[in-house]
Amino acid sequence: MDVKKFLSDSKMGKMIARLLGKEELALDTNGKPVLSEEDKNKILSMYGEAFLEKFEAMSFSAESENTRDLFDAALTHARNQVASEKDAIINQLRADLTTLAAAPESAPSATPVGTVAGESKFRANMALAHNKIADSFKRSGVLAESMTIDVADLKQELGAYSSQGNNLDMINELYQAFTTGKKLVWKPAVTEYKAVSAQSVGSVVQQFSKEWNPKGQGKFSLLTVKNYRHKVDFAIDPADVGESWLFHLYDEHKTPDQMPITRYIVSNILIPQIAEDLELVMTAKAKYVEGSKETSATMDGLETQLVEALASEDKKGMNFYNGAVNLLEGDDEAVLNAIDDFVASVAPLYRSKQMPIYLSADLYLKYKRAYKKKWGAGSGTENPQFGPDRVDFSNFYLEVLDCLTGSPIFFSTPRGNLVGLKHKNPPQFISDIQKHDRQVRFYLEFWYGVGFLVGEAVFAYVPADYTPSVVSTRQGAAGKWITATTAAATNEEDGPEGA
Repeated sequence: MDVKKFLSDSKMGKMIARLLGKEELALDTNGKPVLSEEDKNKILSMYGEAFLEKFEAMSFSAESENTRDLFDAALTHARNQVASEKDAIINQLRADLTTLAAAPESAPSATPVGTVAGESKFRANMALAHNKIADSFKRSGVLAESMTIDVADLKQELGAYSSQGNNLDMINELYQAFTTGKKLVWKPAVTEYKAVSAQSVGSVVQQFSKEWNPKGQGKFSLLTVKNYRHKVDFAIDPADVGESWLFHLYDEHKTPDQMPITRYIVSNILIPQIAEDLELVMTAKAKYVEGSKETSATMDGLETQLVEALASEDKKGMNFYNGAVNLLEGDDEAVLNAIDDFVASVAPLYRSKQMPIYLSADLYLKYKRAYKKKWGAGSGTENPQFGPDRVDFSNFYLEVLDCLTGSPIFFSTPRGNLVGLKHKNPPQFISDIQKHDRQVRFYLEFWYGVGFLVGEAVFAYVPADYTPSVVSTRQGAAGKWITATTAAATNEEDGPEGA
């Protein structure tokens, strides 16, 4: 039997492939699925740890596939995440996953269950002026009249679009739009989230006897991750976006049902900018300041949390490398040596796990250059690739977080201990649209927080004198580039022409 074809043609295989954005799933020689870390994080976020473990362990053949266990694991995860008020979401998940309980199909022509990617349940009101123009342009390819968009029409369309489940879809799109968001394990919360269990520290096994003799003491720091409320007030002139929306529909062969103009504005203008703020300002470097209107003061980011924990008396249970220095100021070899010693010094319990070392692209570049220089055409491992980001002879691997840009900090923690927070009952992402003069004002709202669950499971390299600060991501290294600004400054220093 062609096991790979069996998986590709099964309903369950198709569903997981769609989730991962793949044509089909790869299998190893034992018939088990081959998943990247990004694949695992997607499955983990959507269906939970139990589902992922069962899926990874499963060998796909007609005799061994047990989709009932997968269905039960995913359904349990959904119930725990969305709570009773999310019955509608659970029912949708149940509809998508009932295929797991059925026998797999071998016929490639089987109809997939659930909403197919690109298919929309929304039906645009084609009587609205901008939709009429879009329909005419799509059919003829000629823009016969100027693009006009009425704000009242936008508000009407937004209400219909959001009421059909698309509000949650837009919010989830935001949480996956920035790169660090794809590496977080997302948790539902209101104002904060705290783990309900953690690993015990201390031996508990003893020789059997009939007497009750408790042994071992639980010693762990369950940290509280705060959730923060954010807003976006954004103004745009419809004339600036109307025609680009039309050409998007035409080029992508889409209809106003699939991409209404309100969704186009959100997905192509608002979400990319919000994602940039989430990634490069808020997730790592932000420091919360009550009442501030600055993006950098909206929440406590990861770097801020680590720096404050290092300065605290109890360290919040976290482990900080002794004698950490600013490696961005040293040579490349110092980064290589620091990471090698960091890995060798982690507690044995965690050295046995596969753990990412999260670091900035700046440190990653210095490490890789030093590694190549040290090993030349060979490598310190049996597989001389220069490319595997696994630290030699260990279970640790390097993983760049864009949010750490310009930071000398790096840290390691098990997958699942680094979490992002959503709201249990998310508000309307677009809460209102108003017209002011020729502009349309969008009012957006969402919740987001990030942090660690268990302090003892965090190992961090944090220089004692480092203070997180937002670095410019739109300018190159100082003194390395000639721009209009630098040219003007040079002319001022040289004095007026002819002086």
